[in-house]
Amino acid sequence: MAGVDLASPELLRTRDRLRTRFGPVVEPWWGRLPAALAELGDRWGLDLEDPVGRGNTSLVVRCRRNDGRRAILKLTPETVLAREEAFALRRFESSSRTPLVWADDPAIGALLLEEIPGAVPLAETPREIHTSEISALIAALHGVGPDGAGGQVTTLASRVEFLFELWIRRRAANDDASRLVSVARLERGRERASALAGDGGTQVLLHGDLHPANVLDGGSTRGLVAIDPRPCVGDAPFDVIDWVFWGTHERRAWEARAQAIASTLDLHAERCWEWCRAIAPILATSAASRSEPEAAVEALLDLAR
Repeated sequence: MAGVDLASPELLRTRDRLRTRFGPVVEPWWGRLPAALAELGDRWGLDLEDPVGRGNTSLVVRCRRNDGRRAILKLTPETVLAREEAFALRRFESSSRTPLVWADDPAIGALLLEEIPGAVPLAETPREIHTSEISALIAALHGVGPDGAGGQVTTLASRVEFLFELWIRRRAANDDASRLVSVARLERGRERASALAGDGGTQVLLHGDLHPANVLDGGSTRGLVAIDPRPCVGDAPFDVIDWVFWGTHERRAWEARAQAIASTLDLHAERCWEWCRAIAPILATSAASRSEPEAAVEALLDLAR
């Protein structure tokens, strides 16, 4: 376990992110991690290496199995997240667009996943990613169907409620976000998103958190691979939203991209656009929290009017 120094600055930052997300339960959980890592290493035959060092909901550690295969070990203090992620990844396995689940222990919130060799998150890749690649990824994930998922994961309506509550709290904790985005804007977005989530649409098993940091470029052999799902059952356009806004602040570009992706996926473009308008206040809050240009924040808020 030499590669996992829980007192390192990098992992202390991870602990702080988890504490911000989950609250005081993280402290005792963090204290139990050395024993949990040692036990999982023995049970699953792992040589634990260095932490990945990103993520707001789990500790992520690179490792090697006894058979030589590279793996990713994830542990979260919220065991429901681990259980739902394992369920979704196994359901998505037939798409070949997610990592394999090699083992999981829902009681302690642990997952052992296939590592995608040489993969880079799309948020960091220098390669131009075409809209058709994104559409193909979403189509493959949604193609597994929602049957049987209803009792295993939450609904999109619940996911929407959680997201707006989360970002209202994050807004209050950030000076720029508090100054630029009003609670009223977020509440209006919540009303729109809740209405969309509750009135039907194309029901699929959603990834639920499909954005450029959660999609890896696996190269010519693997293609685009989705990681870290927050699965829910609901309206298909929800997984499209982040890709409409990715890399541009121009409304015309957003409209064109929404139309293109909706057409490829055989979705209603107007409904995709309404989802974008509903979630735009969250994206504006996020942009303000990252100190992005105020013009970018205003463009998102203007869309949300």
